[in-house]
Amino acid sequence: MRKLVITLLVSGSFFLNPVEAQNNWTLEQCINYALQNNIQIKRQELQTESTKKDYSQSKLDLLPNLNAGFQHEVGKGSVLRTEDYSYAKEVKQGSIGLQSSVTLFNGLQKLNTIQRDKFSFLAAESDLEKAKNDISLSIASAYLQILFDKELLLVAQEQLDVTKLQVERTKKLVDVGNLAQGELLRIQAQAANEKSNVTSAKNSLDIAYLNITQLLDLDSVGDFDIVMPKELNPENFSFSSVADIYQEALNNMPQIKSAEYNVEKSVKNLAISKGMLSPQVSLSGSISTRYTVGLTRQDPANPANYLDYPIDNQLRDNRYNNLTLQLNIPIFNRWSTATNIQKSKIALNDAQYQFDLTKQALYKEIQQAYADAEAALQNYNSAQEAVASNKEAFSYTEKKFNVGLVNSLEYNQAKNDLTKAQSDLLRAKYQYIFQVKILDFYRGVTIKL
Repeated sequence: MRKLVITLLVSGSFFLNPVEAQNNWTLEQCINYALQNNIQIKRQELQTESTKKDYSQSKLDLLPNLNAGFQHEVGKGSVLRTEDYSYAKEVKQGSIGLQSSVTLFNGLQKLNTIQRDKFSFLAAESDLEKAKNDISLSIASAYLQILFDKELLLVAQEQLDVTKLQVERTKKLVDVGNLAQGELLRIQAQAANEKSNVTSAKNSLDIAYLNITQLLDLDSVGDFDIVMPKELNPENFSFSSVADIYQEALNNMPQIKSAEYNVEKSVKNLAISKGMLSPQVSLSGSISTRYTVGLTRQDPANPANYLDYPIDNQLRDNRYNNLTLQLNIPIFNRWSTATNIQKSKIALNDAQYQFDLTKQALYKEIQQAYADAEAALQNYNSAQEAVASNKEAFSYTEKKFNVGLVNSLEYNQAKNDLTKAQSDLLRAKYQYIFQVKILDFYRGVTIKL
């Protein structure tokens, strides 16, 4: 099935485990449950959350950094002592400090990175909406398939019931000698065929239930069932022109927004690449101090004497502060910046082409959906006429059969024609409803039955 992006608003409250709460599910409840529990949706949500973190971090990157450092050295042998630059056999010394730096200007690369990551996040959000819409459309299709199979089973069962009555009637006529035994055998064979049709219809319904429970990631079908809508009259459904639907879809479809955001992201990537040509200005500063274990110093009152030099005094006396303003001017970097700029331009052109292709694909999808809806409506109207004609023909044939004017072969043929016409009508009915719902999706209309 062709994947379409839909704008779907899920209404109504719903329990996280509706299997335990109820057995009959509405379409809205099925979709809501799938959106909450589908693993692919959850993975896409994680990817979206990851791009959101990137966006937040790019804004935080404007702030200065701050790092603390501590170093303690133990040396033996001929070791240089940093305090007096003398050599000792053994030394224990260290340093401690804080360092911070901030970029003042780098060709607006950081600001453009923020904008780029913002568009990446918005594109990821749109991709998430697309994933939700895809699963929603699959659920809607599976739900309508169940409705179709339910009605088809009813038709098959009704036809079997009618034939069973004819079997009983024919048997009585054969018993009194009004009909030949062959007529009874033929009508019994018809009943057997229709019983097989009922079995096939039940199997198709079971498969339809299995498909939707698999889409919902339920462990088993169990007592799962759906709510039958009160009325699904195709005459109550309509659709707009291709041009009108397309204009609305441009504003509603998440794949259009995603492609547009990717273009904007490529624009910012190009700006980042150009920013690498600009001089970069940064400011950094540090505070540090050092100490040596067991260090002594001359007594100011008596230079011939040496006193202990406590570590806390060393830390205070050896404190060093610095502030650095740095300017880096790119002159030659083996053409890497120029290459990055050219590649960014290529990526921008490709993103624009992808945007145009996405719009073209959307228009073609709407055209196809519109043509399918028109064809389904025509099929439905034709099927209605066919059912009306076959009903009348079967009624006439049944009356003639009851009085012995036609044999069971003609009766069975008329009955089979009616069954086929009814099946075709049901198929056309749900096909038309489904196609109209697809067109509604493009317009951003809430899906309801």
